[in-house]
Amino acid sequence: MNLISYWRKTLPRWLLPVTGLLLAVLISIPATSLADVPLPPGRSPFDLDYELFYQAAVAAGDLRLLPPVGPFYHSALSRTLADRSQSSALDIVSILPDSDIRFFAITTERYQARRRARGKDLPSLAGGAYYQPSSHFGTLLLFDLDRARALDPDYTGKKWRGLAGDIETAAIYFKKSSLTLTLGRQRVFWGPRPVNLLLSTTAAPLDLFSAEYGKGRLHFSFLFARLDGSRPDSLDRLHFPDRSFNDNRYLVGHRLDILFHRTFRLGLFETSLFGGEGRPPELYYLNPLQFFHTAQLNEETDDNTILGLDFTFLPYPGYSIYGQLLIDDFQIDRRVPADQEPNEIGLLAGFFKAGQVGLFSPDLRLEYVKITNRTYHQRDPCNRYLFRNKLLGHPLGPDADSLSLMIRFWPASRQFVELEGAYRRQGEGSIYQFWEEPWAESEGDYNEPFPTGVVEKVFAIAVRLQGYLPLSRYTSDHLFVAVEAGLGSIDNSGHVRGRKSTTGWLDVSVSWLGFMEVDVGN
Repeated sequence: MNLISYWRKTLPRWLLPVTGLLLAVLISIPATSLADVPLPPGRSPFDLDYELFYQAAVAAGDLRLLPPVGPFYHSALSRTLADRSQSSALDIVSILPDSDIRFFAITTERYQARRRARGKDLPSLAGGAYYQPSSHFGTLLLFDLDRARALDPDYTGKKWRGLAGDIETAAIYFKKSSLTLTLGRQRVFWGPRPVNLLLSTTAAPLDLFSAEYGKGRLHFSFLFARLDGSRPDSLDRLHFPDRSFNDNRYLVGHRLDILFHRTFRLGLFETSLFGGEGRPPELYYLNPLQFFHTAQLNEETDDNTILGLDFTFLPYPGYSIYGQLLIDDFQIDRRVPADQEPNEIGLLAGFFKAGQVGLFSPDLRLEYVKITNRTYHQRDPCNRYLFRNKLLGHPLGPDADSLSLMIRFWPASRQFVELEGAYRRQGEGSIYQFWEEPWAESEGDYNEPFPTGVVEKVFAIAVRLQGYLPLSRYTSDHLFVAVEAGLGSIDNSGHVRGRKSTTGWLDVSVSWLGFMEVDVGN
């Protein structure tokens, strides 16, 4: 199989022709002034700029610098980081000269080793293009060819010679005044941090249409995405014998963020994951002002709606307190056996202290996450909160909690060293297990412990180093190094009572990144 055939089989059939058509149309539009696109989140080396940006916004004590949803646009990042040395990753989406296209590449050599396992060589190649066709439009394309993805047991796509490829970003952006529109594929996050309970950067990029409108203290966001098909197991097929599971699946969400003060912001959100065999996108879900849970009840459908809120509070410049509450299912009445179903909620609470670059003053983050059993889960496989077999929300998953403490030093604005310790408890519940309803057979009130069953307990500590190599002007612009080493101790390993084990890992990668600009004008 050649590379062209591989891409044809791996990507959605509509994506390549649509992307090509959109690029052709955009290139044909004369470039009259400057546009803006976001920095891709959820991958190295771009995440370093996100961390530095968050630190700078908290240090300034002003939430007006910190957008309520991500990804973040270059204009917001560069404005807040104006007094810092701009990285080569951020340069990729910097303002372009008129009529130019910027082509970029990131090639990575990665080595990963784990205790009692053979080391892995995990090369990858990423690249793409960025273009500003007009005063209000920008377009960004980012592809990735990666061996680590091919070895991931959760990966379900095509493979070619031990590699797996995908397009991570292929989107057109429109910005005018207070309105922002996005059409295409990209990673998103809705929460006080990129990894949160609702939509995280740890999830796969979404094929979506999104809109944002901000005016004064209010910021409204809407998202509609097409997901992949259902992934039922053998028990699901027994439970639904008449289903072919050739399901269409969709995700829709909206949120309202209110900036009560430059130091306090509250966000209210609602999402619905719905689908079924031959089910089209529902018009009542395409209405950004509709209450999705009410629509589901009135239409008598069993979709997976989620409600919640999050907040960020800066009590003093340099300090942040943040949190998020996610409600998947909450029982109010206790009249019928179905009302005995335990509440399915998620909770995230964190504290962050911003350090100072170049001084012995580190960042400090303390974070607790709790997700009860069956959160994100549902009886119908098409409504489970999964995309490409991975959670759309927090990667911790249901029936678990974790407490982590991170200390990070910034020797310079392009390098950091951090130490993190974490304690995690994981029950026997999982979104990948068959949905069970033990409360239906219970006499009287049904209660279950948290976490459930034999609880696996993990304590781990890790040291990380990331940054551009400061050996010369060339290496500090083009070579990015990431190193992580850690040790872990596990009690009740594999949910077997009394079994103990230890783990250790080393992950080293060196990336080269560069770009060039091509004039496509007359």
